[in-house]
Amino acid sequence: MVDLSRRGRYRLVALDIDGTVLNSAQQVTAELKDVLARLSGRGVRTVLCTGRRWVTAVAVLRQLEHVHAAVVCCGGSLVKRADDEVTLFAVPLRADTARLAAQLLRTGGLVPMLLYDRPLGAKELKVAACHRERAERLPYVIANPGSFEWYPADYPAGDEQPLVVYTVDEGAKVRAAERLVREGLAGRAIVEVMLQPRYGSDQVAVEVHDPSATKWHGLAWLLGQWAIGAEEVVAIGDDVNDIPMLKAAGLSFAMGNASDPVKAAAHAVTAGNDEHGVVQALSAVFGL
Repeated sequence: MVDLSRRGRYRLVALDIDGTVLNSAQQVTAELKDVLARLSGRGVRTVLCTGRRWVTAVAVLRQLEHVHAAVVCCGGSLVKRADDEVTLFAVPLRADTARLAAQLLRTGGLVPMLLYDRPLGAKELKVAACHRERAERLPYVIANPGSFEWYPADYPAGDEQPLVVYTVDEGAKVRAAERLVREGLAGRAIVEVMLQPRYGSDQVAVEVHDPSATKWHGLAWLLGQWAIGAEEVVAIGDDVNDIPMLKAAGLSFAMGNASDPVKAAAHAVTAGNDEHGVVQALSAVFGL
């Protein structure tokens, strides 16, 4: 059972997007919009904390009228403000780690994609030109036209380092390469493997982040700016990249559609994303 005696002490709600805010039809429901509007009226801030890239995170934020302009995106590697696109906080990969991650993905038969902090309308992703023919057949690349820049060498020139090195491909291919990537980067990076049903039932992502780049780390930076304590946060999510946030928040819910490790990390489990799980959890906590 969740102790609701602290309901008046929660000042911030942290919400994952895919599998949490969005239902399986990739929609934000009117019921959720209404709940977030009511929380805003009480002075409770809502912050989106997502693994999505900046451009795709903003697309969801614009459907929600009562969430804060600061977004924790790229799995916690980037905190950016939607109203003016100012970068508030960023944790790129170290140069040697990013280069090694790209090499390991390539060795594992995958197409490395390097993600950078860019304004809306700019190309956020870089892929080696030698992989272009194969990359352009991937459902993820097909679904994100105009997001890619093709560089001519094994690794992009210049001093700017990517926020994340990752790929999205068939699950069997990703799983076959997962051990290679994890062992090759042991202790140097966070490696997360997550389903990507938006791009097909068999599509899976493998992502490499700096060890300090988690959703909770990015959110904690915001909490420090706003003088809000971890115990004043309600967090809701559904995937492995939500686990640090669910463990650290004062109160946390795993979605009913979450995997068992995610459910084990949360204080409670709410309904699934097609059964208004976020609405149910927030309504209970805040007495709506």
